[in-house]
Amino acid sequence: MVQIYSKCATPVSGALEKDRIILLKNEVYSLPQTHREVQVVSGIAWITVDKQDIILHSPETISLPPSKNIAVISALNNMPLILAVC
Repeated sequence: MVQIYSKCATPVSGALEKDRIILLKNEVYSLPQTHREVQVVSGIAWITVDKQDIILHSPETISLPPSKNIAVISALNNMPLILAVC
């Protein structure tokens, strides 16, 4: 099951560093299987994984379940999408 959180946890000392990804209109990102947590910093994300579509708004975070399939992420609307992934 996919878990969506409406508020993001504040990073604490020793926490894993998150990579930043910026997607513009018509760009698509294939999330590596080593990254299973996605936070929307700005914009609206459309995530597809295991035949499931998920829409996330800033500042929501999602923890994706382990999967053999990659997650595909794109930006909705004309705003840039900024993600933090780990």
